[in-house]
Amino acid sequence: MVPEVIGHRGAPDDENTLKGLRDAVANGATGVEFDVWWTSDGVPVLSHDPTVDRTTTSHGPIAGMTAAQVRLLRTKRGQKVPTLDEALRYTVAHQQTAMVELKPTPTPAQVQSLLTAIRSNRADKYVIVHSFNPEAVEAVREAAPDLRTALTHQKTAISGAEAARYGTSLNVSRFLATPEAVQDWHAAGLRVYVWTANWPPAWEKAKAAGVDAVLTDRVGPYKEWARTVCSATPQPTP
Repeated sequence: MVPEVIGHRGAPDDENTLKGLRDAVANGATGVEFDVWWTSDGVPVLSHDPTVDRTTTSHGPIAGMTAAQVRLLRTKRGQKVPTLDEALRYTVAHQQTAMVELKPTPTPAQVQSLLTAIRSNRADKYVIVHSFNPEAVEAVREAAPDLRTALTHQKTAISGAEAARYGTSLNVSRFLATPEAVQDWHAAGLRVYVWTANWPPAWEKAKAAGVDAVLTDRVGPYKEWARTVCSATPQPTP
């Protein structure tokens, strides 16, 4: 079996936009990953960076803008910056896993706005909230222990027991996903996601390690590779 495929930031040409999410789904993704910051008036919106300088035609930090100001922004390819509510509405309608990465550690009020967006869209069963910041994951787990969460981790080895403190999944750098490590994470009851794997050698390594899903910028090529791998796999004798 090949790992499932998650569109990293949706799709790279239109990252963290509704078009990017649609493109990932159209190319065969079983889920999408996107990043969240909060506006000055407490609305969660999609963006990887703390500022809009790289991705839009404007400048400045998202935390210094109101939601109304963010809605006026356009990416360099003409797309709007969506709210978390809009992104979740789309993923639920298409029954897609939504890996919601929290970039800052949220305040209690921001956690509540996150949960409101999830609950109001009935996205609970689709969402995995994850972050590089353990404090961010812990804040969400404390407020909503029923919600799926995950630590996003890189650089150093992490045991299954440690990773399981932060939820039911682990989103880990592909360089740490050895067969032995994946076996340990699975034994701790974790689903294992690896990022960001963009080429066949990385996909083959992820498959050999036994991970559950791959985050990639190249959903279409991954699906074609997966079809090739599956067609080349010997079928059991009846």
